[in-house]
Amino acid sequence: MTTSRFVALLVLSIAASGTAFVTHLALRFQNIAVGYKVQESRNEGQRLRERANHLRIELAARRAPQSLTDVGRSELGMVESDRVLTLVAGGQARPARLSGRPR
Repeated sequence: MTTSRFVALLVLSIAASGTAFVTHLALRFQNIAVGYKVQESRNEGQRLRERANHLRIELAARRAPQSLTDVGRSELGMVESDRVLTLVAGGQARPARLSGRPR
């Protein structure tokens, strides 16, 4: 084997080793980054599940009849239909007569 051929193969093997090492590091860093993203997604999913459970409990509490009545009276100022006073403003003093014969 000649010296120039040996040097060429040595340079080629060092370059291949360097390329393999850089590729290994790049894949390792990418794997770590993906791991962080997966953990972040898991944490977000857990937070959303807890929020959904909280909203389900709140919805069940609001669907209770007494709760609906209390919210309607206190926050919305509603009253029951039999306690409503109806006033007609600007109407005629007597209702108009119906035309035609009764059926």
